[in-house]
Amino acid sequence: MVKSLSGKKVVIIGESSGLDLAIAKATAELGASVVISTPSQDKLNQAIEPLSGEIAAIAVDILNEDSVNALFEKVGNFDHLVVTSVGDRNLPRSLFSEMTIETAQGALEKFWRAFFAVRASLKNIAADGSITLTSSVSIFKTSKLGGISVVSAANAAVAVFGRSLALELAPIRVNVIAPGLVEDTSVLSHQSESERSDLTKWAETALPVQHLGKPEEVAQAILSLLTNPYITGVILPVDGGVLLL
Repeated sequence: MVKSLSGKKVVIIGESSGLDLAIAKATAELGASVVISTPSQDKLNQAIEPLSGEIAAIAVDILNEDSVNALFEKVGNFDHLVVTSVGDRNLPRSLFSEMTIETAQGALEKFWRAFFAVRASLKNIAADGSITLTSSVSIFKTSKLGGISVVSAANAAVAVFGRSLALELAPIRVNVIAPGLVEDTSVLSHQSESERSDLTKWAETALPVQHLGKPEEVAQAILSLLTNPYITGVILPVDGGVLLL
C-alpha cells in the first residue's frame, strides 16, 4: 500500500513525456511538493497547467553539469529523485554495422543524464530518501529486429550504475525501473501512426495483459519504490509480461 508523501519533496527530471507528468500527478496527489524539470521551460509550463497540487517547473540542460547543479541549488533540500530522461537521439534504430559514431554517442547520453542528475542531487537529498533511475526491459530481452545494440548498452549501464550506487550511497535507496513499451512516451511519440497501430495490435494479442503500458501504470510502480523503505538495489521490469514471451 503506497504511503502518503505529505511533507516530502520529489524531483522529476525528464523530457515532458506522459510518464513525467503521470509521476508528478501521482506524487502531488499523495501530498508531495513536486519539482519537474525538462529542457524547455515553455513546454513545462504548458504541461503542468492542468495538474493540481504543489508543482514547480524548472528547465534544465541535463547534459550540462553547471545547469544541473544550478537546478539543485534552486530545489534545495528534497527527498526523492526520479530520472526518466530519454533523449530524442536514442530513438532511431540503426544496425551496428551501419551505425554512425554520432548515433552511438547520442544513445550513450542516457547514462550521462543519470550520472549528472545523481551526482548533483547528493548535496541536497535526505539521508532517508530515494533515487529511481529509468532503464528499459531491453536489457533483459532484445528486439529481433535489431538496431538497438547501443541503446540497450546505455540502458544496461544505467541499471548497473543504480545497483552499484545502492550500496555506495546507502542509506539513500537507489532503484531502477525497466519499462516495456509505454503509451505517450518519447519513444512511441516519434513513431508513425501506422507503427503505433501495429504495436497496439501486437500488445493486444501477444502480451499477457493484452495492452500497451500506460504512463500511470509505470508511475504506480515508481511510487512503490519511492515509498517502501525496504526496497533498494532492484531493477524492476514493468513490461506487461513481455519477458514471459
